[in-house]
Amino acid sequence: MRLTSFRVQKFRNILDSGSITVDDVVTCLVGMNESGKTAMLSALYRLNPIGEAEFNEQQDYPRWLLSRDRRLDIIKDAVPIAANFTLDEADYAMVEGPLGEGVLTAKSLKVSRKYGSRETRWDFNCDGRRAVGNLLARSELRVKTVGRFKSIRDLNGIESICAELIEDTADGQIERTQDEVARIRQELAKLPGATDLTAWGVIVHVLKTQLPSFFYFADYSQLEGKIDGSALEEADAEVGSSADQTARALLRLAETTPEALAEEDYEDRKSELEAVGHELTREVFKYWKQNENLRVQFDIDRQIEMVQSHPQRYQVKKTFLDIRVEDTRHAFTNNFSQRSSGFRWFFSFLAAFTEFELRREPVVVLLDEPGMTLHGRAQADFLRFINERLATAAQVIYTTHSPFMVETDKIYRVRIVEDSGPDKGAMVTQEALEVHEGSLFPLQAALGYDIAQHLFIGSTNLLVEGPSDFVYLDALSRKLATEGRTGLNEKWRVLPAGGASNIPAFISLMGRNLDVTVLVDSGTEGAERLDRAVDAARLKRERIVQVSEITGNRHSDIEDMFELGDYLQLFNAAHSTAITEEQLGHGDRIVKRLEKPHGGFSHHAPADALLRNPELLDRLGETTLANFEKLFTRINGTLG
Repeated sequence: MRLTSFRVQKFRNILDSGSITVDDVVTCLVGMNESGKTAMLSALYRLNPIGEAEFNEQQDYPRWLLSRDRRLDIIKDAVPIAANFTLDEADYAMVEGPLGEGVLTAKSLKVSRKYGSRETRWDFNCDGRRAVGNLLARSELRVKTVGRFKSIRDLNGIESICAELIEDTADGQIERTQDEVARIRQELAKLPGATDLTAWGVIVHVLKTQLPSFFYFADYSQLEGKIDGSALEEADAEVGSSADQTARALLRLAETTPEALAEEDYEDRKSELEAVGHELTREVFKYWKQNENLRVQFDIDRQIEMVQSHPQRYQVKKTFLDIRVEDTRHAFTNNFSQRSSGFRWFFSFLAAFTEFELRREPVVVLLDEPGMTLHGRAQADFLRFINERLATAAQVIYTTHSPFMVETDKIYRVRIVEDSGPDKGAMVTQEALEVHEGSLFPLQAALGYDIAQHLFIGSTNLLVEGPSDFVYLDALSRKLATEGRTGLNEKWRVLPAGGASNIPAFISLMGRNLDVTVLVDSGTEGAERLDRAVDAARLKRERIVQVSEITGNRHSDIEDMFELGDYLQLFNAAHSTAITEEQLGHGDRIVKRLEKPHGGFSHHAPADALLRNPELLDRLGETTLANFEKLFTRINGTLG
């Protein structure tokens, strides 16, 4: 079961976040301080927390609505968190075991919680009639007996019919009927979740074990340099909710306990702690590259403390876990608490998560401003840790306002959080065009915004979808220029955006004051989204150039600028094929027509073939050359 989206409503500064889609691997919530990022994670954590976390009406309900909504008696109806999950084959198999096939009819489900309730609410589609039919089939009944259950819509109606059958002596086969009823009741008894004997209730009972827990790690979960063993004995066992609980996780890694630390067998305890020290040091320095000369050490320190009481004083023997760090480069050790805050945070998180990771339970990791105290390069190390270590074990959602925590090659993972004031509250969007520029700063900085400001100043930037567009424009422009025809004006800087869906974000990230011309395919989602850029006054409509302006077809890609025979030359050269025009079906998009005879293919490969084989340019027909000349004339016309 994987989290696909969630929605937060009436929680702290959030009225309605809107549906927040979640990446299968890693999701990054970006926004300014106090924008609502922490509130988003806090609400999600409460859905199924590792540890204790409840919705508190007094503390969590939006303050400016609290009195009014109490008077209206509507707080009880508020749903502060609702999350959607998609089911996998293992989930279906667990349901089909007791209920049979076809009962769970949904590919997804929704789980939610309300204020003042510890219970989760489950919403999904299921077929109670099918559950009844499957159970009766397993019971090996006569057709006549099965017919008595035809009006039953769910499992909870079976027993009443069974009672009727026992009382029915009219057919003269009492013993046989009793045997059938006994078999039905045996099948009913096998079903889990007997307290709610419905198909829905059984499914919930089964899938509760598959619902991911939410693991929230924050600054207050950091290890201390000296840990009181008696405090650990009193601490809860849940990981990540406090420094003491992180310390307990550390001890479990060493396969020891606070009680065992107090034993007199020092050597045994010491050897175990040394082993876990070596293991954690090895794991940390796979990713911590800021100072690789550090070694973590654990020791046991026993102290006698005098406790003042009335009327006498008495002695108490206490056991402490000492965490020290050796600097092999400078030949000294000091207490863990004296190391940098960044190192302490990183090490503490690794200790907490490693212990939880060993449980192999379904989990979603929530990180609120992870590594905020880390240097920029150390944040990049932590990003690598997220991708290589965390994301292989769990889905990860983290918040940040640091540009170093934004992966520029994975912008699709980013969701932007912005507080729109008391009327709307904090909201989340993937549309960079819809938010204030201050909320975009982490993205702008991550993409080298300051550099971009210097490189892209002016009105000579041509934004295209991808590298293949760049290759075709460059090659055909040079070809036409050598023949004394119109190519691209040499003032243009051609910038590939990495896909049509990225173009609106690039326009927004470049800033309102930077004029660009955009070349896009026609009839695509990317082209449609550009209308919002126009509406947001970040792009002039006349500076949107669509391929359809040249081809005359509503749906057109850059490849449709070529005559069909010309493009097949490039395609066949790239893929070592011999596809002919006769093999292609009808249609107005070359790439779509090629999918049937060839299957999936790389759009970049034909462009690469043209780049590597310049002689192919000389084989292009006049229609192709004329199309590109018209395109260049149109683009050049936007220079002003």
